Amino acid sequence: MERGRHDTFGAPVDDPAGAGFARSAQVSIPLCAFDAEGSHVTVWHTNCLGGSGNHDTNNELNHIVYLHVYDGDGLDVLSECQRIGCPPFTLVAIKPACWNDDLTPWECPGLFADDAPFAGHAQDQLHLLEEEIIPQVERECGKPNSPRICRTVAGYSLAGLFATWASFNSSSFSRVASASGSLWYPDFAHFATETPLACPIDCAYFSLGSKEAKTPSRLLRNVATGTHEVVAAFRSKGVPTRFESNPGNHFKEPALRMARGIAWAISQQAPNR
Repeated sequence: MERGRHDTFGAPVDDPAGAGFARSAQVSIPLCAFDAEGSHVTVWHTNCLGGSGNHDTNNELNHIVYLHVYDGDGLDVLSECQRIGCPPFTLVAIKPACWNDDLTPWECPGLFADDAPFAGHAQDQLHLLEEEIIPQVERECGKPNSPRICRTVAGYSLAGLFATWASFNSSSFSRVASASGSLWYPDFAHFATETPLACPIDCAYFSLGSKEAKTPSRLLRNVATGTHEVVAAFRSKGVPTRFESNPGNHFKEPALRMARGIAWAISQQAPNR
């Protein structure tokens, strides 16, 4: 990995041209946008998207995907979801105040000697998500406290770590999508193996780039082992779990990888409903 990029590792590169992001030709207007304690939230309603897949039409679930993003407003992921024919859903893109601190579950040294440590403020971010962001979003959607809402927590990199961790600490979500998640995080695989889920999970999606473990960082080299251990932990808990291996390193096609995870997660039936 190139130095100068590792300080936000776990973060997709905000470079649409270089990373191969595909912006939709269709003009998209968010349903709403607001700030919450330093996090910026953008809500996209995607019923206009052409779905192709076995989404949950019989149960008529209202899918809402809560996605933490490193930068931007989630439109890159939305565009990829549109391109691959994702079923209709509402995308809530949350840009946290501090990516490295707000999405990590406990303190951890920086990846390299001159890096600041990860502060481990995920619990605070989860509280903000549950107490402020989710209620406001679902009021805007006109469905506060609806039992037909199906929430997916999703993320790429450190946000994928947060999404996975949240399933052990929150009963607000019934689906998880972690694309190239930072599951190298120290002690996390053990935590996932030993800790019960906060509530029954309909399904969980994980992916990883084939070259992500090839890095000079000792911690990052554990990403493949950590990911496979977490996948095994979810399966051992009876969760229908999908793992995909993608070609390339951590920075290749992050928006597409995330869109594939979202599309799979919201296309699954809901056995626990």
